[in-house]
Amino acid sequence: MDDKAEKRQTLRQNLLEQLTRNELEGDEIRKIVASSSAIADFFDDYLVNEIFAAIEPDTLDWNAGYFDRQRKLAQSNFAEKRISHLIDVREHLIRNGIAGFAKAPVTKRTEGTNTMNMQGYLPSTNLAKMVEHGVTSMVRSALINELENNRLMDNEINKAVFWTETRVADLFVAYEENSLAGKMNNDPAQWDADYYDLQTSYLNSNFAKVRLEHLITVRNSLRLRGVKGFEHIIIKPKAQLQSQHVRPPSRQHSDSSSSQPGFLRVALMAGGALAVLAALVISLL
Repeated sequence: MDDKAEKRQTLRQNLLEQLTRNELEGDEIRKIVASSSAIADFFDDYLVNEIFAAIEPDTLDWNAGYFDRQRKLAQSNFAEKRISHLIDVREHLIRNGIAGFAKAPVTKRTEGTNTMNMQGYLPSTNLAKMVEHGVTSMVRSALINELENNRLMDNEINKAVFWTETRVADLFVAYEENSLAGKMNNDPAQWDADYYDLQTSYLNSNFAKVRLEHLITVRNSLRLRGVKGFEHIIIKPKAQLQSQHVRPPSRQHSDSSSSQPGFLRVALMAGGALAVLAALVISLL
């Protein structure tokens, strides 16, 4: 299997996996599917025979068991029609609060659990907006954006994490290692900008609290060592008015995505699972 074939298979597996999670909105997955239609040999022809059952248009037949059966069929017959149908079924089950599909409620922890001094802390406008919006993938992306803001010190980011965690019940997932989320290296001598970027990509795939805390530690270590792109940026008072509507300074990134379709560019900047899918699509176009 060549590199392109492996990436196609990885993208397929990721799409099928996202259908079983509540991390992405249906429209986000639809846009990824639409973008993927431009990839050569990505989708199979829609098959109906004694092995591959037809999709059922009647919503009365849409339940968790039906979803699982169609998802298994899609593993062997990865047709765009089947994937789009699975998205529709998934949304139907979410709307009806079916177990395993209902979105986790946003809850607040009791005052007794507070262990961090949050006096004077105010979340960034973007972070507060994403938490209010209630889409976990967008909240995670907003937290990663906090990491990219070189105006913030590590204690401010820790407060942002604590503030967010008390409001978003399903913010973090269990730590795991897989093909998209490798190990963490606890040797500071081996930490550099490339390692930081690698761990950020791992966090996008496996948003575990220990991974985010590790990134905060790595970021601060690189800053203290004066690594280019991690320097603390202090905005002088005179410059504040001028920079009110300007994106917070961050490390310089490649503009190689500037020629990509609009949605994919936005998805890359969003971070999280959406960025992982977008990056895979772009690598195959």
